[in-house]
Amino acid sequence: MRVVAGLTAIVLLSAAVVAAQAVLPAFSTARLYTTDADFNRAIQPYQQAVTANAKNARAQYWLGFAYLHVYVLSLGGGARYATGFLPKAIDALSKAIEADPNMLEAYLSLHDAYALAGDVEKANKITMQMLDNTRPKWLAPLPAPQPSGSGR
Repeated sequence: MRVVAGLTAIVLLSAAVVAAQAVLPAFSTARLYTTDADFNRAIQPYQQAVTANAKNARAQYWLGFAYLHVYVLSLGGGARYATGFLPKAIDALSKAIEADPNMLEAYLSLHDAYALAGDVEKANKITMQMLDNTRPKWLAPLPAPQPSGSGR
């Protein structure tokens, strides 16, 4: 009887963890988040989920995506408080990929973040990592990148 009760508790706890991860709302890019307070309210669910489980890839992704979004807004003068958010975006998106190496959207956003930072080498490296990790294994392997030579 104790074994059944223990297994039931484990199943219920596992279901609660899965449900908690599944209820994260998508970050809304339709809003401008003109104040830091508006933005902090919007990312609160992701921060809480990351605090509860730092390896929650979905929460890390949405947090990084949010930082990246308002950073881009700051480039146009729309969210002046976010001018220093690019490193936060890179950090959260990197953690999302660490937690789930198959998360295509995290790779794409991290590539964009590195490109915005002017680090083309890291952006290209992330693209190759994305192709290695998310490309179906039954396809032929990708050819190794060839160094670009001068004088072509």
